[in-house]
Amino acid sequence: MNDADARSRARLVLPLGIDAEMFLARMPDVVADFLRTACDLVPEELSGGDPRITAALDGLGEGVAVVVENGEIVWMNDQLADHTPELLRLFSDAAAEVIVGFMEHPDVNDGESARVDFSHEDRHYAVICSPMPDDPTRRTAAALISDVTDLKRTELLVEEIDQAGGDLLDLDPDTINPLDVGARLRLVEDKVIRTMRSVIGFEHFEVRLVDRKNDQLELVMGSGMEPLSIGERLFVSRTENGISGMVATSGQAYLCRDTREDPLYVTGIPDALSSLTVPLKLRDRVVGVLNVESAEPDAFDERDQMLVELYGRYIAMAINILDMLVVERYTTNRNFSSTVLGELNHPLEAITRNAAEIRAGYVGDGPMAEKLDAIIASVESVRARVLACTSGPQTILGKSDDESEIIDDPLISGRRILVADDEETIRGAIKMLLEQRGASVEAHTDGSGAIESLESGGAPFDLVISDVRMPDRNGYEVFRAAKSLASELPVILMTGFGYDPHHSIVRSSQEGLEAFLFKPFQVSLLIEEVHKALASSSSPQE
Repeated sequence: MNDADARSRARLVLPLGIDAEMFLARMPDVVADFLRTACDLVPEELSGGDPRITAALDGLGEGVAVVVENGEIVWMNDQLADHTPELLRLFSDAAAEVIVGFMEHPDVNDGESARVDFSHEDRHYAVICSPMPDDPTRRTAAALISDVTDLKRTELLVEEIDQAGGDLLDLDPDTINPLDVGARLRLVEDKVIRTMRSVIGFEHFEVRLVDRKNDQLELVMGSGMEPLSIGERLFVSRTENGISGMVATSGQAYLCRDTREDPLYVTGIPDALSSLTVPLKLRDRVVGVLNVESAEPDAFDERDQMLVELYGRYIAMAINILDMLVVERYTTNRNFSSTVLGELNHPLEAITRNAAEIRAGYVGDGPMAEKLDAIIASVESVRARVLACTSGPQTILGKSDDESEIIDDPLISGRRILVADDEETIRGAIKMLLEQRGASVEAHTDGSGAIESLESGGAPFDLVISDVRMPDRNGYEVFRAAKSLASELPVILMTGFGYDPHHSIVRSSQEGLEAFLFKPFQVSLLIEEVHKALASSSSPQE
């Protein structure tokens, strides 16, 4: 050690007759080690005192003291002495509690410690005590007090988030199955918004899930965030897809401290100046991202990241449970259909066989032959209807196959209607049903074509009917395009058994959606909703 180093070290002046090693031996190992490295211990006669000793001892938490049984403080440093009498009383009570435990267990080893926490006003403290090595009765202890308010608040937040997460996962089939898709989403979304706002303290956020078919990051829920422009999409990619795309790819959270200086940032809330984006994970698989934004720069820190990541795992699990319940419902319906058909198969085959035999050997007038043909056709219709009732969203119930049938419907006749659905069966069925009632129907296989038609400047439409989930533009984008052109233009959205993957129904409902249908639906329900929508709009377009 050179002279400069020696002069820079603090000096701890010991009372007369006190040997340095004897003094240190009375201290817990952690305190003794700190004093050895932080200062020089010198006898009183060699110096009149060194003011730097206060700085050396005051580096120990919020204060340090030597306490004997009943909580009497026999020595304390200046930092501890500066606290209020009430805080000192609570400190000595905590130390006394630990000393009682030491006295009841005198076999406690030197260097061991015990902790007691207490609160005072709006702060939280921890008192850590260690028995003095030269006191075999364990009646004396060195006590260190630390302000653990931030840590305690974080612990309490973690507990609240854990409780909120448990509530979010309380999605048993008895609760969920009776609810339609929109109600399921609202149930989960309401819980998420409540927790993000009241527990974690963030107003502006969005949840995007990975569409495993095309790696697109689909918006499923959010609060206070601006939707992407029509046609703008985000994918799982490290480049050209903003922070969300990069986080979904890497599986690592990202703190954007200043959006003005971060080239990865993609606009979310107006005037956002910082953001926090974390991956949503199921085990090690990234299923989406949770993005939080603020109008203040550098508004988020590592603690925020930890809390949002924790709650994000609950969100991922909750949405996964919804998926599993949907699969369970669909599988149950399909199994039920197979079981019913299996039970009906023998009698249906017998009816078909007997009718066919009679038909083949029958020689007579035409009406009887037609009736036999009708019996055979009816049996096949029974099979098809049982399958349709449980086959999921690829069908419309109660539909006639007779495309030539004309139905008098003054409210629909003459109307110009746009239909968008990537399912050919649904798209074709709706087109046929409306054309039978005199409508002019323009059908599209995707959302892009529907939006292009809306924006083309051609003859206006009287009604738009769109599926929610399509491979490119989603139902919400079709809805927005329609309403941006004519706010009074009615829109009906459709979706299947599953959750609304684009949040289209919930968002559109908040912005004036006329109706939504959950597949499979009855023809009568479709026509009823079309009537309601058209009744509130203008007369047929010329």
